Amino acid sequence: MASDSEPILPQDFLDHLPVLTLFVANDEHYTLKFANAEAVRLLGYSLDDFKDNRRFTAASVIHPDDQAISDEQTDRIMHTGRACMSRYRVVAADGTAIQVLDISRVYDVPGQAQGLMTVLVDLRLAPELQGKSCVFKPS
Repeated sequence: MASDSEPILPQDFLDHLPVLTLFVANDEHYTLKFANAEAVRLLGYSLDDFKDNRRFTAASVIHPDDQAISDEQTDRIMHTGRACMSRYRVVAADGTAIQVLDISRVYDVPGQAQGLMTVLVDLRLAPELQGKSCVFKPS
C-alpha cells in the first residue's frame, strides 16, 4: 500500500503497537528505562512516576501473588540467555488485576546497560490463553 504521507518513525510505531513494550534494568526493582504509550493505556499510570523509580517500580505493578513468577522468569533468562515466556497478573492504577503474557529476553550488549526487553500482551483480548500464572518451560 503506497502512501505520500511521512514515514512512520520507530517511536510512533512502538507507541501504536497493541502490546506493552518495555526495557527494564536487571536490578532488584526492574527499574524502568523505556515503555511505549500502550503502558499508559493498559495500566493507567503515568510513565513519569516510574522513571528512576520516582513513585513506583516496574516490579510494584506485578500482582503480589505473582511476583515469584516474574523472578523465576528473570532467573531463567539470565541463566540461559534465551527468551522466556510467562503468564501472570499486573495491577492497573485503578486496582484491576490484568493477566498478561510476558515475553522477555536479556539485553546484553557490550558497553550498554544490561537489562530485559519485554513485550506484555493483555490476555483479556484472548480469554482462551488465560490460566494459572506460570513460567512456560521449553519442551
